[in-house]
Amino acid sequence: MNFTTRLSIVLVVSAGIIGAAGLQAKEMYRWTDENGVVHYSDQKPAGQQDYETGHVPDAAPAAAAGAAVAAPAADQPSVAQQRREEIAQQKREAREARAQRETECAAWRAEVERLEPNRRVFFTNEAGETERMDDVERVNRVAELKQQIAQNCN
Repeated sequence: MNFTTRLSIVLVVSAGIIGAAGLQAKEMYRWTDENGVVHYSDQKPAGQQDYETGHVPDAAPAAAAGAAVAAPAADQPSVAQQRREEIAQQKREAREARAQRETECAAWRAEVERLEPNRRVFFTNEAGETERMDDVERVNRVAELKQQIAQNCN
């Protein structure tokens, strides 16, 4: 086995050890034995005076921090989600207001259709008695309703 193959095997094994340890090793040691084989370990080499150290980042906290940025806590929606909810609420309110306005417009138009062509309009007063609407009052009411329709309805 040549040096490059041994080095590749050592690197693969080291990566496996690091992966199996959950990337908890913060300091790594590298040394070459008397046969020229390069070794990597998270433990100080026994009986070796000549070795190099290096730091391996702890990926677990970084992954957790990345997850916190990418996906906020389940109990708090993201800013984008809050904005989507605000927009949806505004749309619901606008639909409700439009439906209310359309209902009012329909009622005003129906009242105009009832009052305008008839010269004799009857209504029930507060005492429960039937009374006839005076022509001036009827014309004024029709004008008032048409003004509301012009201002508020399509």
